[in-house]
Amino acid sequence: MRIHRVYCKSVSGANKKFALDDTQSHHLIKALRLKKGRVVEVFDGKGSSASCEIILLDNKRCELERISEINKDNEPKRTLTNIIPFIKTNNFNYMIQKLSEIGVNKFIVYRPELCDQSIAKKDLGKIIEKCKDIIVNVCKQCGNNFLPQIVYTKNLDEAINMIETDDKKYVFDTDAEIYFSFEDLDNSSSVTTITGPESGFSKNELESIKQKNIEIRYLGENILRSETAPIFVSSIVRNHFGKI
Repeated sequence: MRIHRVYCKSVSGANKKFALDDTQSHHLIKALRLKKGRVVEVFDGKGSSASCEIILLDNKRCELERISEINKDNEPKRTLTNIIPFIKTNNFNYMIQKLSEIGVNKFIVYRPELCDQSIAKKDLGKIIEKCKDIIVNVCKQCGNNFLPQIVYTKNLDEAINMIETDDKKYVFDTDAEIYFSFEDLDNSSSVTTITGPESGFSKNELESIKQKNIEIRYLGENILRSETAPIFVSSIVRNHFGKI
């Protein structure tokens, strides 16, 4: 029998009995239609997971009891961070979903200067909150016990300032002259990649990139969509990590 996965921060707490939030309760009750006594796997998004039994179930509330020892996964030694632009919502959600499936560890979202007018005034904070639900659902399905972190910034310059110092850093642009290859990656460093919107980087954004001495690379002859480029390059990096 398949064991379903559920997300709850409380699974790794001191109390063996805990309640799920409304979203996770609704999923167990309405979508999965699980009954009292069923066992589910619960993860906390920080690497811990445990088997838990459903001990209370009504129309809106679900309570669980931890019945196994807590399993703690090791944190990844090498991480992949994507600095990605805010684009049209449906495309953006698709991008977040697929990148989470590939195994991106952190998203830094920026509002590009050359953005589509249809999204220029949208509340990025609210959209990011909805993306967190997408990330949780992906991790439930793929078995990842670490939730990727997602934050947003006002602009690309602010996003670049958030990059870890020791990361290998690459910007991907159609005007670059050097192709990206495995030879760019060493065997120990974490990696941060930066991609732009459909309209490309603005002059100010390119100047910020140059001032930070970030390597600029070309992905190939085919011009990739703004939601496809980070998926493409992240697949290459994760494959190099040996974790795809």
